[in-house]
Amino acid sequence: MEAVKVSVIIPVINQAKHIKACLNSVMMQTLQEIEIIVVEGGSTDNTKEIICTEMDKDPRIIILNKEELGLSLARQAGLNMASGKYIYHLDGDDRLESNALELLYNRAEEADADMVVLNFVVENEYNNTTKQSRSIKFVRLSGIDFIRTLYQRENYWMVWSVFHKRSLYKKFKIHFEAKLFLGEDTLLTTQLAYYSKKVVKLDSAPILHHYIRKNPEEKLYSLTEKQYFDLHTYPEIIRNFLKDKPEYSKLEESIDCLRLQSISRCFKYRCFDSAKERSKEALHIMNRYPELTNVTGKNMKRLFHAFSLSERLGKLVSKLLL
Repeated sequence: MEAVKVSVIIPVINQAKHIKACLNSVMMQTLQEIEIIVVEGGSTDNTKEIICTEMDKDPRIIILNKEELGLSLARQAGLNMASGKYIYHLDGDDRLESNALELLYNRAEEADADMVVLNFVVENEYNNTTKQSRSIKFVRLSGIDFIRTLYQRENYWMVWSVFHKRSLYKKFKIHFEAKLFLGEDTLLTTQLAYYSKKVVKLDSAPILHHYIRKNPEEKLYSLTEKQYFDLHTYPEIIRNFLKDKPEYSKLEESIDCLRLQSISRCFKYRCFDSAKERSKEALHIMNRYPELTNVTGKNMKRLFHAFSLSERLGKLVSKLLL
């Protein structure tokens, strides 16, 4: 039996409408030496039955029954089972082009790269729009330089936007953060990038279709207490991971940029707990790095100023600017 070149890890729960198309897109890959690890999270629809039917067609499919783990630990469980040289994390309602894994594998091998960044398309079913990922202007970067581009929003932090070596996890004890539900992708991609000597870009047409099934605007009014906590916590977890590293001084501005984005995101979601303190923190960052005003925009800076004076004024201004 030939060695597995790529392990595709797919966490799923209640994806009966989409899992078959997702699996078929992986089963039909031109790269044959793959394994497909599906981590089933205790679906209440017939997701599991569909997976089992597809397993009968393709012995490369492995199913792990892991109820109530959450997304991060589901991915970790799949990773623990994986045997491929490379890892690709795929959402259970997304779809790959048929040559995606072959292109990624060949690019990684020819460049001797630890990570490969890919192009993708976001298909929003709610408003029937399609948007291609930004044109990422690089050929190869060190892991440290790639982290800078992540935090400056020049690259993407989602785990499905990068293809990477499995050896990184074992060699450097990289793991998923079980406590996080928001920001876990940023933390994982930061760890992978930090320990990567070489990150390269796959210059091709988009090879992944990522789907948005619900109205994104609903998040503005439905952020839970846990999600709000995560938005403020994950930049500090990342800072703690990097602060004892020799490159920390080179990354400090980028980490502050990430923190600034998390505060802005909470305000966009109309979460104004401790808004006065958060705004003072944001203004301090922007005074230290004036160029970061471009990250949040002038309106958000105005909102920070208003909240720094009083929460009442901030809430009034938010009705005009948000």
